[in-house]
Amino acid sequence: MPNTINLDKFTGMNKVKDAEGLFVGKGVAQPRIILNADVTDQGRIVRRDGFTEIAALTDGHSLWSGSTCILVMDGTTLKRLDGDTLTTIEDLGGLSTTMYYAEVGDQVYFSNKYRNGIFDPEDNSVSDWGITLPTGPVLSSTSGSLDSGIYHVCFTQGSGDNISGNGPVSHITLSSTGGISIGNRPTGAVVWCTDPNGDIFYRIGEVDTIVNIPSVEPLPSLFCSPPPYLEHLTHAFGRMWGARGNILYYSEPFRVDWWKLGQCYFEFATDIALVAKTHTGLFVGCEDRTYSLLGTEPEKMQQTDVGAGAVPGTLVYCNDIIELGDTISPPEKKHRSVPVWVSETGIVAGNPVGRLFSLSQGKVRFNPGSYGASLYRNRDGNFQYLTSFYKGSEDSGLGMSDDATIEVVRNGRVI
Repeated sequence: MPNTINLDKFTGMNKVKDAEGLFVGKGVAQPRIILNADVTDQGRIVRRDGFTEIAALTDGHSLWSGSTCILVMDGTTLKRLDGDTLTTIEDLGGLSTTMYYAEVGDQVYFSNKYRNGIFDPEDNSVSDWGITLPTGPVLSSTSGSLDSGIYHVCFTQGSGDNISGNGPVSHITLSSTGGISIGNRPTGAVVWCTDPNGDIFYRIGEVDTIVNIPSVEPLPSLFCSPPPYLEHLTHAFGRMWGARGNILYYSEPFRVDWWKLGQCYFEFATDIALVAKTHTGLFVGCEDRTYSLLGTEPEKMQQTDVGAGAVPGTLVYCNDIIELGDTISPPEKKHRSVPVWVSETGIVAGNPVGRLFSLSQGKVRFNPGSYGASLYRNRDGNFQYLTSFYKGSEDSGLGMSDDATIEVVRNGRVI
C-alpha cells in the first residue's frame, strides 16, 4: 500500500525536492514549491488563474506603464502596447539592457547605458533629450566701440523655445577700443559675451561681430550639458535624477534637459541599484547599503545610512499601506505611493521620515541574488506586491531561479 502525504494545512507554496522524489524515508515528502497555485486564508490550495499571451516578443524586457502609455523593450527596439496591439516605435541601438522611464507631463523620458531620449505618446515619436553643445568660437579683433579688456565668448544652440548649455568658452584681449569678429558661428547659434574683465555672459544675438555688450539678459544655462546616459530615472521635486555607476546626477530645477555634471551630483561608495522617491526626499539603494537623502533641495539634503543594500529591478510604488513603522503616522492612516523594494535582507518600504520598514521580517527570511523584477496590482480587491529575482548563493535561503527553488522560514521554522 503506497504511503500518503499528510498535509493538514498549507501556509506556503512548495514542491517536492528533486533529490527526494515523491516520498522520503518516513513516507512524507517535504514540500518545496507548488507552481500555478494560491493558498487561501484557510490554508486551502486553489488553482491559480491562467494567462493569455496578447503580444509576442523575441527578447522582451523593461515593461513600464504610466498614465499616458505602456512601453516595453524588445531587445534594443522600443515598442508600445495598446490593448493587444504592439506598435514598433524605434530601434534605439546599443546592446539589449534594462531601460528606465520617467513620465514628466505628457511625455516619457527614457534612458539606459547606451541611449536616451523622449517619447511623445501623442504621435509615437522619439526625440533627443537635450540639445547638443555647439563648438567654441574662433575670435579675432575688429573695429567697434568695446572698451579694452579681456572678453569671454561662447555659443548656445536653440530648438524651439529651448536653448542648450554653452559650448567651449573662448577669450580675446582687446588692447584698445574695438570689436570682436567671430569666424565660425554655426547656423542658428546665439552669441554670448562678458563685459570687459567680467564673468557674466550676456546675450548678444545671432551675429558674427560684437560691437557692444547689452548687459540685459544673462545666460541661464551656463555650464549645463545634455543628460548623460543614465539608469534608475526618477522625477522628483522638479528635477530629473539618474545614476551612472556610483554617481547620482540631478538636473537643474524644472529644466530636465540642463545638467551641471561637474557640480550637481552625489557620490556613493558602490554602484547604485535603485532611486526611490517620497514627498520628503529620496532613498538611494546601493550594492552594499541604502541611504536616505532627506529633503527636497539637493544642497540641503541630509544623507543617512538606513539599511542593507538593494536589489535592482524590484522597486514599485504601492498604495493603501497601513503601517510604516514610524511614530508620526496613526495606525488607521493609509499611505499612498509608498516605495517598496527587495533589500538584501527582505522586502522593505521607505517611509516619509527617511527610514526603512521591513514588510517581511519575522515572516520570511531570504537572501536574494543580484537582480529582480516586481509589480503592484489590484486582484479581486486585494492589493498585491509581486516580486521575483534570481537565486542567491546556495546557502542564502529564498531565491528564485529558473528551476524555482525556494526555502521559506516563518518564525524560525522551515516549511
